[in-house]
Amino acid sequence: MKKVSVIIPIYNVEKYLNNMVECILSQLQQDDELLLIDDGSTDKSGAMCDNFAARDERVQVFHIPNGGVSNARNFGLLNASGEYVQFADSDDFIEPDMYACFSEIVNTYHPDIVMCGSLQINTGRGTNTVVAPSMETYLSNRDQITEYLNGISLNDMKCLIHYIWNKWYRRDFLMNNKLTFSSDLNLGEDYVFNCTAAKVMKTLYMVPNTYYHYFIRGNSLVSAFQPEPWKSRQILFDAHKSLYKFYDIWNDNKNAIMLEEGKMCFAALRSVNSQRCKLNCKEKTEFLKKMSESKQMKLIIFYLKNSGKKLHKIWLFLICTFGITGIQIMLLVDYINKKKGVK
Repeated sequence: MKKVSVIIPIYNVEKYLNNMVECILSQLQQDDELLLIDDGSTDKSGAMCDNFAARDERVQVFHIPNGGVSNARNFGLLNASGEYVQFADSDDFIEPDMYACFSEIVNTYHPDIVMCGSLQINTGRGTNTVVAPSMETYLSNRDQITEYLNGISLNDMKCLIHYIWNKWYRRDFLMNNKLTFSSDLNLGEDYVFNCTAAKVMKTLYMVPNTYYHYFIRGNSLVSAFQPEPWKSRQILFDAHKSLYKFYDIWNDNKNAIMLEEGKMCFAALRSVNSQRCKLNCKEKTEFLKKMSESKQMKLIIFYLKNSGKKLHKIWLFLICTFGITGIQIMLLVDYINKKKGVK
């Protein structure tokens, strides 16, 4: 059986850590390892990690100064010894047969990457969403990978590019291609990592099972307001574009990619209404000004033109006619609708 190293960055997750660690240890074989990277936690998380290591020799703990999730993952990768690595999150859950399934796959096919689907649980809204590959598939050459990427469904795209925790990566594949996480990004570092990995991978195995349960919580980075989204979104868009240009299928897929990216940029624009946005009125105006002058506004307009929603046509008219004033009007309407529970 192939040895796997599971790498988990830890930062102030004492409430959830025990459940995640226990579900992983219950699946690991004797020659597997769990690397807990305590990223400068200030709660009991660090001590909990030490307790896990004291009672289970498969657990290794590293206490490092707080440097962010990318730095913690890179540190874990440098200290891993498994033939495959998984970058799991500290507050999620893994179904009990995931590792057995993945082990059989890597023993048989030795792919660069093996990935599965996920059940995404929004704790605030009380909703569950399945995001999974459309079918079980093994891609073993560039032509097959190109065909897969060309016209890929949104769910498959999310599984491949948006997430890292639903995958095992062959460690030699990562090390030989010098694949690491960018510390310059505080959101989307996994997206850029996967776009780069997809350019150099030779083989990919996919299973539609939702083995990984991902929890979307109110304190997650995904739900946080980003003060300069135009910077990170441009990096993500460039990485996606580069991937499709590499396979020479950008022209056939650019509208679909621009539409999805425009949707994300639109969400970043609307995030000024988030409870986690602490900007005052003047700062919000400055934020909107910079957003409206960025390249991302063109993607937002493209999305609004093609989304098919009636309300988006109003957004489009007011933005194109009145600029920032139009945006502010619609944000006020958006805020009122949220209060009423209207999407």
